[in-house]
Amino acid sequence: MSQRRPAAEIVRGLQTTADKIRALGNAGYDRVEIANHLDIRYQHVRNVLLRSGISGGLRREVEAEREPVEVDAAPPAREDTSWTVLKDAGFQLLGEWTHDPESLLRLDADAPNEPGVYAFVVDDIVVYVGLTLSGLKTRLDQYRRGHKGQKTSSRINGRISETLRGGKKVKVLVATPEPSEWQELPVNTAAGLEAGLIEMIRPSWNIRGAG
Repeated sequence: MSQRRPAAEIVRGLQTTADKIRALGNAGYDRVEIANHLDIRYQHVRNVLLRSGISGGLRREVEAEREPVEVDAAPPAREDTSWTVLKDAGFQLLGEWTHDPESLLRLDADAPNEPGVYAFVVDDIVVYVGLTLSGLKTRLDQYRRGHKGQKTSSRINGRISETLRGGKKVKVLVATPEPSEWQELPVNTAAGLEAGLIEMIRPSWNIRGAG
């Protein structure tokens, strides 16, 4: 990764605070860094960047994908959760997993590039919930390929294929919630949503050791 120019150099000669915020945002500084450097409120930085349509300062690039959350099998499983619970809350039906003529997995829809939360549904029951930081398209493609070097992707690839061979459908729901904030500090809404859903639903494919 190329080294960023010093913030003082970037803002040198700029007259207004808004111009300085935009310049730092375009240079790859995140909102907290900009607020600290200019000694201004985080909320003001956020508002200027949003009004200017600048995404560079909104969120620092995440270079590593986090493994989906798994839960212990010891606590009793919750009652099955219908996919309508997620749809009613704003999740969108993306498509379905299918097998191509060579029995390889494929998704019958184009996934968005945005980060977000995804859920797999079998018999209208939510069986798996995950979070992607790199983008839904990238993450779902990892499940499609099921590379053996990626333990979770390989395991879920097998679960999807087994379900399809059994004559059942596997639907994919997605949500891309906007980032939020708490006390003027950034909050990853998608990460919190994933953790909350897994705690509430305890999806069977998220249970550690369940196949």
